[in-house]
Amino acid sequence: MPSNQWKPTPPHEQIKPHIRQLWKARLTDREIVQELRNRIDTTQYGISLTKFVEICNSLGLCHTCQQAHTPESICAAMIELWAMYLKVGACEMVSLLFHKRNLSVARCVVCEYFAMFKPGLIQKWKASHLQWWHFWAAGVNDIWAVDQHDKWLHFSLALHTGIEPFSGCILWMRVWHMNCNPQLILSYYMDTVWQFGFMPLITQSDPGTKNFGIANAQTMLRQMHDPALSGFVQHQWMRKKNIMAEIAWSQLCCCFTPGFEALLEQGAEAGWYDTDNTLQL
Repeated sequence: MPSNQWKPTPPHEQIKPHIRQLWKARLTDREIVQELRNRIDTTQYGISLTKFVEICNSLGLCHTCQQAHTPESICAAMIELWAMYLKVGACEMVSLLFHKRNLSVARCVVCEYFAMFKPGLIQKWKASHLQWWHFWAAGVNDIWAVDQHDKWLHFSLALHTGIEPFSGCILWMRVWHMNCNPQLILSYYMDTVWQFGFMPLITQSDPGTKNFGIANAQTMLRQMHDPALSGFVQHQWMRKKNIMAEIAWSQLCCCFTPGFEALLEQGAEAGWYDTDNTLQL
């Protein structure tokens, strides 16, 4: 690593936001320092690994070993998170503790907590059965898979998502009071294309008129850029194997839905909002 002894450290106010952002991305210290050097004026400033560690300590950004958490020390944070995320496993809870509570906790500590305070849930998780499916994608942006989630329609809430399967990136996750308007669904797709500046080779969705807008727009745009595709639809209609989108909804239902639905039920029963009034949604 290059020497930094002749250059001053950048003002902390300038680099603190970058340090926090890169820390949340789970990069190593050396990777963060290298990335910081790409973001500062290296003709005037420099930053060494030692100085970076000092700044992190001043910000309270300590590694897992330094924080040295135990099942007892994370108990309060676990209870707060458990109120919303009722069915998450150890790996998901480690991520939630890190991003929601700034706690860097080892997976073994979370497992020990579950064994001590939630032994019944461990037996339920072990009894669950996973189903394996193969999903083939040539590369990034080969396919965009779109799907709707109508399980909250009794709250007048309809969710819609778009997934890039190869990377697993969630392109959008939108909520409205319905999913039956093709122009609305098309706007999700067009906003994403406009934001990224590119489109996929193929889009795919379940059959239904609500997805005609995306199918027609995708086909038209692809044919505009490649006349050889004239006469060929650039959209796949999937009846049972829109796997990646279904996985996203499954994870939502498992990790987030139980706690959030309880809040929605509480709000509806208390009269905080009227599910029939779209202005309140």
